[in-house]
Amino acid sequence: MTEPVMVAFSGGADSVLVLKLALEASRGRFPIYALYADAPWMPRMALVEAEQIARDLQVKLEVININSPASIGIENNPQDRCYRCKKAIFKAFMDFGQTHNVKILLEGTQLDDLTKYRPGLKAIAESGARSPLKELGLHKSDVRKLLTLWSLSASKKPSGSCLATRLPYGQTLSVPILNQIDQAENCLRSFGLGILRVRSHGDIARIETDPEYFSFVLSKQADIVRKLKSLGWKYVTLDLEGFRSGSMD
Repeated sequence: MTEPVMVAFSGGADSVLVLKLALEASRGRFPIYALYADAPWMPRMALVEAEQIARDLQVKLEVININSPASIGIENNPQDRCYRCKKAIFKAFMDFGQTHNVKILLEGTQLDDLTKYRPGLKAIAESGARSPLKELGLHKSDVRKLLTLWSLSASKKPSGSCLATRLPYGQTLSVPILNQIDQAENCLRSFGLGILRVRSHGDIARIETDPEYFSFVLSKQADIVRKLKSLGWKYVTLDLEGFRSGSMD
């Protein structure tokens, strides 16, 4: 690699590894741009964490803003939401590249992603972005091992996703409900929960977390119910199947 590159950087483990590899290859000889897409359906903490990781890696985080669900046609949370979202994000990244005279965009798809429902992968392929982790034949476990070798804390970071995945297809992605869900998940993390999702079904908040945390959730039952009801839900439930990535798909 001998020319400037952009890295689609979410702050998740996969994108952290891609950015780290790019920086190692560059060693200051050419610019590396870390591009973060921010939007109302992205958790606020995700941006904070991405900024911190970028500082730790001594690279400036370039924040690309997408202002509203309606601006990219996902206001009603359609089934091809992820495709439309990734299409808009990677177009914005490529537009950034044109402005800064950068032709190469790298992103963090790895082999495990290919075994899951990932409609956004089509948009990534259409954008012309390169997926070095996939090309190297790496799995998520390999990603975490390599991050551990570099003593990067992202090696233990749980997988994340946008807040639109917490709502059924067809439901309006209003800023108030997205903020409500974001606040609820931040609240549960403050109680000490690890991986979790708060899925919203009208008046019902359905908490997904690993079964090993069930007893802990029940020990905090009164506080959790009180907080989530104060945010606007009438009923608060614990999903006995536990956390499942893409359970609303």
